[in-house]
Amino acid sequence: MLFKDIQVYEGSGTVVTDVAVADGRVGRAGVGGEVVDGRGLGMVAVVPAPDGRGHVVGAVAAGRPADLLVVPQRVMPRLGTPWWRVIVGRDDVRALVSGGRIVVRDGEPVERPADAGGARTGVWVDRADWLHQELLPHGRYDETRGGRRHAYTGRYWVDGDRIDYLDDTGFYAFGDFIGDELHHAEFVMRRR
Repeated sequence: MLFKDIQVYEGSGTVVTDVAVADGRVGRAGVGGEVVDGRGLGMVAVVPAPDGRGHVVGAVAAGRPADLLVVPQRVMPRLGTPWWRVIVGRDDVRALVSGGRIVVRDGEPVERPADAGGARTGVWVDRADWLHQELLPHGRYDETRGGRRHAYTGRYWVDGDRIDYLDDTGFYAFGDFIGDELHHAEFVMRRR
């Protein structure tokens, strides 16, 4: 797969270039397969955080695993932003690539299991007992916030220690499972 003429972070700024994805990794241009027009779009990588806890927004670099977010340039998250703080409008997610395969295209999820084996299902509660996020076994979530039931509902998917949410109101949000905690938006939760 080749993303043609896409903006990526490089050095102290951004450049427009071609980015190839092959065998689950970022490669060099010239790889065969599907060509995606990247004009007006930006791409960031999802990389392990420097402290080893979770993921952050990183630069796209050859040889890295192809865990990538493609959005309009105007909404590209900044380098170093914790992944669990990234929230993007549904229409702005042009592609979400996990392990080299597109799992979201033009805002729509591609077939993928929610939580294989159900290892992450259950109710996750923040430290203040304000947010209760229930990850249901059929790939839906239901949040209670400040006692208000069904404050946010939608679909979720788990890829390793990362979680993607597509809220019924139309935005994507992301999170990280770090040890026995779930980090999402400004919340740190534990399973009850």
